[in-house]
Amino acid sequence: MPAVDGESPRPSDAGRPEGALHRAWRLSEKYGLHEVVVVVLSFLVYFVIRGSVVSRVGDAVIRGFDIIKLEQNLGFYWELTMQGWIIDHYWVIKIMNWIYFWGHMPLIIVFAIWLWVWHRHTYILMRNAFLASGAIGVIVYWLYPVAPPRLIPFGGFIDTMAVFDKLGYDAQETKAFVNEFASVPSLHFGWSMLIGLAVFWVGRHWWLKAFGLVWPVAMFFSVVMTGNHFIFDTITGAVVCLVGLWIAWQIDRWWPRTRAWVQARWHERASPSPPSHLETG
Repeated sequence: MPAVDGESPRPSDAGRPEGALHRAWRLSEKYGLHEVVVVVLSFLVYFVIRGSVVSRVGDAVIRGFDIIKLEQNLGFYWELTMQGWIIDHYWVIKIMNWIYFWGHMPLIIVFAIWLWVWHRHTYILMRNAFLASGAIGVIVYWLYPVAPPRLIPFGGFIDTMAVFDKLGYDAQETKAFVNEFASVPSLHFGWSMLIGLAVFWVGRHWWLKAFGLVWPVAMFFSVVMTGNHFIFDTITGAVVCLVGLWIAWQIDRWWPRTRAWVQARWHERASPSPPSHLETG
């Protein structure tokens, strides 16, 4: 439409900066670039937390001994016995090490891609559960660093990752990715539990449901038998991840209403107000 004398042409929505930003945002959302940003930011937070606790070795070891005493008093200090079940069986140790190493971040990435492609709503729910439990976890790591069994002096534990899988262990011990005193809560176990719950819930085949049931059990034995976590750590990991799942459910329940309310208020503010009275000549 031609411009009226004295008026500048009105740009179309497509030419406005807001339109370009909106299209870029939708494109990023479509191809999952938002999720990449979330992962990168999460790792940056983890690096900061890790750097703040690595020098607190004494506190971490003392708290490790405290957990041993607690488990002894409660009657479930079974970690040495459980490691003894596998210590003379080379291939069982290798399997436990494999589960511990490859069943954490590598499996989480595969799991996330699977949910993103085939079960988008469940992906969003699990993503929020992982982020919420991870946020709780790093706060606890900073406030309460705890040494794992393998680092308890004279505890009698064998570091199976170091002894039997030096290559995998060296990769795991890369400074940028590992907090040795991030034992309580055990997100290694807790996140495996979330994976199992999600796979069991959305899986359409019997073998997927079987995996959902078996995988958390396998990870429990792996983290304990390899000397990386106490049983107490797995209990706290389960509790933290269930709290994270509850938070994710609340977000899933209330976020659509909250977003609709915010968008309505935004449009009210952005739209011009009608004139309060008509001007007469």
